Amino acid sequence: MSLKKGLIQIIVIAIVLVQVYPIKLAQAIDPETAEIKQSLERIEGLLQESSQVNLKSDQDSAGIVKTNNSIIDIPKNPDEAVSLKTGDTEINITLPELDKPQEGEIIAKGVIAYTSESDFSNTVQANNDGSVRMTTIIDNPNAPTEYEYKVDLPTGGKIELQSDGSAVLYNNKQEPISIIAKPWAKDATGKEVKTWFATDGLTLIQHVDHNVAGIVYPVVADPVWIPAAFVGFAVWAATSCVSGAITDLGWEGLKAGARTLTGKDRNWSWRDRLLGAVDGCSSGLVFGVAGRFIPGPWKQPVKNYIQSRTIYIINITYGR
Repeated sequence: MSLKKGLIQIIVIAIVLVQVYPIKLAQAIDPETAEIKQSLERIEGLLQESSQVNLKSDQDSAGIVKTNNSIIDIPKNPDEAVSLKTGDTEINITLPELDKPQEGEIIAKGVIAYTSESDFSNTVQANNDGSVRMTTIIDNPNAPTEYEYKVDLPTGGKIELQSDGSAVLYNNKQEPISIIAKPWAKDATGKEVKTWFATDGLTLIQHVDHNVAGIVYPVVADPVWIPAAFVGFAVWAATSCVSGAITDLGWEGLKAGARTLTGKDRNWSWRDRLLGAVDGCSSGLVFGVAGRFIPGPWKQPVKNYIQSRTIYIINITYGR
C-alpha cells in the first residue's frame, strides 16, 4: 500500500469516527468536563433553563449574553468576577476559589465550566430568563463544606439574609439590587442535601452538609441570582402592600399589629390579620396579573422578599 493511499484511508476512518461517535470522542479528550455536564443533566430541567441562550466569546470572556434586559459576562479567567449588569446596576461576583483552575469553556447552551485540581468544580449558567445560576459540583467527601461568593459592593452596600433562607444585595443607598434564591443541593441520586447561606455582609457563603452517611457523589449545589429589574418590581409591590394593609386594617389596627410584631404589645389577633393581609397582597401581586412577567422559578423568592420588605416598612413606621 502506498503512503498516499494509506493516509487517505486513515483520514476517511477519522472522519467516520467523528461523525458516528462525536460525544464519546469528546469525553475521551476531556473526561472531567464530560462528568460536569453529566452531573448537571441529572438535575431535571436544569440545562433546559438556558436552552435558548447563545453565548458569544472574546479575548477575555468565555461567554457574553444579553437576555431579559441584562448583560451577563462570564470570564475565561476563573479568578476574575462574573459581571451581571441591568441598566445602571452592575454586580461583580467572584466564584469559590479553585486549585490550579483551567480557563472556562462552554459545555452546554449558556453554561461555562471551570475545572481544576480541587475536589470540586464551578459552573456558571446564563438562563433564558436573565437569571444566573452558579453551580458547585462536589466530587467527594474531601471537598470543602463552605463555598464563598465574594461580591464587589460599593462602600455601605451589604448582603442580608432573609427569614426564608434567601439573601438580598443592597447598594450604598440601601436599595435592593439583587435577590439570591434559597439555595438547594442534590446528590447523584437526586437526594436533597442540607445547604444554607451565611454572610459577613460582603461575602455570600453557601454551606453544603455533604460529608455525611448516605450521600452519593457528585453533589450539585447552587445559588441563583435574580437581576435588578425584578427587584425593582418587588420594592414597588412592598409599598403597595403597605397601603393595602392600611386600607384593610385601618390605622389603629395596623399599629396594633405592628407593635405586636415588634414586641411592644400583645394584640395577637391584629398581628395575625396584618400578616394575613401582607401574605394575600404579595401573593396577589406576584401570582396575579401584575406579576405575569416574573419567571416561574423566581415567583416564590420575589414574593418572600415583598413580604419581608413590607413588614420591615410597617414595623419601622408604625411599630414604635
